Amino acid sequence: ALCIDLKAQKLGFIGGPTMSYGTIYTNDELAKFTMIPGGGMHLGLLFEMDVTNRWGFDCAAMYELRTMRWGVSYNNDSIVNGFKRQVGYLNVPFHMYVNFPINNEYVVSLFGGPVFACGLHGQDWAWVNDPTVDYRKPVAYENKDMFGKNGRLVRCEIAAEVGLAFKWNGLQGRISYQHTLNNDNRSKYTFTLPMKNVNPYHTQGTVKLSVAYLFDLRK
Repeated sequence: ALCIDLKAQKLGFIGGPTMSYGTIYTNDELAKFTMIPGGGMHLGLLFEMDVTNRWGFDCAAMYELRTMRWGVSYNNDSIVNGFKRQVGYLNVPFHMYVNFPINNEYVVSLFGGPVFACGLHGQDWAWVNDPTVDYRKPVAYENKDMFGKNGRLVRCEIAAEVGLAFKWNGLQGRISYQHTLNNDNRSKYTFTLPMKNVNPYHTQGTVKLSVAYLFDLRK
């Protein structure tokens, strides 16, 4: 007998660290972005239902904090400026998973599906990495209304996520990768660079390490 019961319904907690990065595409060849990953975290509730003992669905509602950095320069400038972004989202993923039992106690699952995210808050810092001037200390360019009408990011995000889970009774360990499908960047924002008539295409990628504990709702 498999450790996952037919049509089992479970609810519990999920959380862990994340590593995020931002990818910026632009047709302005003079703009240079060097991607630097940053750390974060996620925490929330996870619901899981086995349709059969081989496959099922899960969904979650969680808070996710992402941090990402870039080195930015323009027109081959020798001064590479620093740029840091920290944003918080409400993430709602929907996954289909397939179970591969190892024995009567342990199961490995592959899962994937869409993620719907809503921006909650954010902050940007930028600074000049030039030792000859007084701009080496970070300057907060924006720390409110990041997702508003005049903000820098669109509030709604659609992403895709795939991952691997190791299950033992109600305990799970997960690793997954999530990437934005839509452009997060508002058309007017050019990341402090003098780009003209260019809408940079900004997406976010996140690697998640998660630990979850689920309670069987039928007991």
